[in-house]
Amino acid sequence: MARRYGNQDPRIDIYNNGDIELADKTIELCEAYGIKLLPWQRNILYRWMATDEFEKWVNPECGLSVPRQNGKSELIIVRIIGGMVFLGEALVYTAQSDNTVKEIKRRVMRFFYDADEELRDMLTDEFDNEPKSLDYVELRNRGRCVFRTRTRTNGLGSTNDTLIIDEAQEETDAQQEALLPTLASGKSQNHQTIRAGTPPTAGSAGTVWTRTRNSVLTGKAESYCWQEWSVEAITDVTDEESWYFTNPSLGYFLMISAVRNESATMATDSFNKMRLGWYAGVESLRAISDDQWLPLAVEGVQVPPEPNIVYAIKFAPDRSAVSLAVGVLMPDARVHVEIIERRQMNAGISWLSMWLIERWRKCNKIIIDGAAGTQLLVEELTRSDPKISKKILTPNVKEAGAAYSSFQTAIEQRLLTHFNQPALNVSVKTVKKRDIGRDGMFGYAAMNNDIQSDPTEAAAFAYYGAVRFKKDKSNASSTQRIML
Repeated sequence: MARRYGNQDPRIDIYNNGDIELADKTIELCEAYGIKLLPWQRNILYRWMATDEFEKWVNPECGLSVPRQNGKSELIIVRIIGGMVFLGEALVYTAQSDNTVKEIKRRVMRFFYDADEELRDMLTDEFDNEPKSLDYVELRNRGRCVFRTRTRTNGLGSTNDTLIIDEAQEETDAQQEALLPTLASGKSQNHQTIRAGTPPTAGSAGTVWTRTRNSVLTGKAESYCWQEWSVEAITDVTDEESWYFTNPSLGYFLMISAVRNESATMATDSFNKMRLGWYAGVESLRAISDDQWLPLAVEGVQVPPEPNIVYAIKFAPDRSAVSLAVGVLMPDARVHVEIIERRQMNAGISWLSMWLIERWRKCNKIIIDGAAGTQLLVEELTRSDPKISKKILTPNVKEAGAAYSSFQTAIEQRLLTHFNQPALNVSVKTVKKRDIGRDGMFGYAAMNNDIQSDPTEAAAFAYYGAVRFKKDKSNASSTQRIML
């Protein structure tokens, strides 16, 4: 039986045409020294390195999504070498994993060390003894590539030409904000950003990758070049046609036996994401969509003269911060929620206890949750006045489940309002549901390591408290912010 090979053409292939001479020179150079690209890798490099009549990139923003172990690293290494040798380009390579960064740096350095004398002599003098401690490779023509994890972006400088973001499914908004300015004044004035990744899993913290992909596919990111090997819908794991359709290196160096073993041992959705490039369902990881949340924003609310007020405090699961929220039952039976303040835990909690001590008599309940500081805060409050204990609720699992469920239902049925606060909006954008207790109860968890879930959870407890603990008071009064 003839050997079968994976599909070389991406299912999604969006790009601008340009001159591929630079790509051909790069391929010829690398093949002369043992790096041979497969047809699909060559075609991607043609997209990435295509230039116009002014020798500028015709695809300055590039994205590559292909299942794991298909050879993204080889392609990235060739792109780095070509940019350094032929353009004297300043590049930054980043990945989430330190091991990935070290391996790419090692292979780029070995390319020059193992080449002939002419190419080896392009390295600057500091590389004569093959130093291992440097986090960059530099050539005499000013070509240079810095290799960093995305947790260590300081010192990247502001004169880079090309940014390569590997493991892009893990890139967070905070990391993007740190990285993009490094291209602001590149010496070539011909910047390029390349992202390479795979569909994120439930544990992925990144937010940039799927947002970028959605913008490309909906036509909002017109300048983007995007190639993707994937299935459109979840597929039977035993469907070998889909294996070859989505894995271009299958039959070359990716072994059919390995894929067959994966199909027999992995969960259906995991196999579809990791081996078939499936993105369907990724958007549903968010517990609350923009379409649900943003229409609930208001400019002001009519506060009753004696409002039903509940304060909610949530300590972040990672013990980094604490959020103080308020919920008020309004005359129209909706509940208004807002974040009063959020501070880092290194600021202590005295500010929080003092704030509550001044106001507890006028509220219906104070709900406090989170292992980081609940006990300490309760002790400080009750020490100031033992009577305050009657106002405090530290919710058990059942009460927490009820709070999150009622908050979710209120959003879906438009039974609450908020003030469009950035801290709360960002948190809402990056929370997913997590199982708690039994009987299908759920809570919220952050999908982004840089953005915690405590603002959303505080708002949920504030809503729940306002509905559950109320007085028979109404009559609308003035328009104001509740926190005042």
